[in-house]
Amino acid sequence: MKITIRHHFNFGVDRPVVGDDLVKPDAWDALRTMTVGPFTIARDRAELERVADENPDIGERVRQIDSWLRERKVDTLASYGVGGAVVELWLHRLCPERKLRLTDYAPKTVERIQELLPEAEVTRHDLLEDPPLRAAMHLFHRIDTELANREWVTVFEHFARVPILLVATEVADLSRLIAEMHIRIRGHGLSRAGWLRTRDAFESLWSRTHTATHLRFHDLQAWSLEPLPRGHATEHH
Repeated sequence: MKITIRHHFNFGVDRPVVGDDLVKPDAWDALRTMTVGPFTIARDRAELERVADENPDIGERVRQIDSWLRERKVDTLASYGVGGAVVELWLHRLCPERKLRLTDYAPKTVERIQELLPEAEVTRHDLLEDPPLRAAMHLFHRIDTELANREWVTVFEHFARVPILLVATEVADLSRLIAEMHIRIRGHGLSRAGWLRTRDAFESLWSRTHTATHLRFHDLQAWSLEPLPRGHATEHH
């Protein structure tokens, strides 16, 4: 069942800050720096440490990711679209010797992350325009909702020669898709917040560039993506 639909979210009192569509750099910057709640970014390192401690599910998920990275002897990890950087703080806590290269496309978010995690290299990066960073592994953690299918195909073409660990925000089943449609019909003051996909829809995105192994890290589904042989990948374009 290969289905992709628009995802909508009610940001409540923060909707004037977000606007009609969250998936823009200025909207993400505003949500992270001008609101208080689950989407805000920490103001300082102490607050970031506290947020990490208050989210044990994230900690357990990252412990399993870290174990997977250790098994593969990943010494340099590039993480894209890091947002509030809670996952990346956990990664640093669990393996401080691993080099972290972090990115986001929202400029104020990048500046804040540079202050929060001086141990890491932090740069502004646009997945649709910029090539992969130099790293042994490339982490796409809960950024799948940000791009439409055609855009993701472009990203995977850019990343066709590197291994990727993709951790999905949500893999939708039929009941979840129906619930999303009801939200859209009945809801008022909703903002567009990216895309929802079924498992088949996910796996079609990288079929021309990578082979995939389906995984699960605690509460979220994931895929390990390995580049197809060069000739095989080229034949599909």
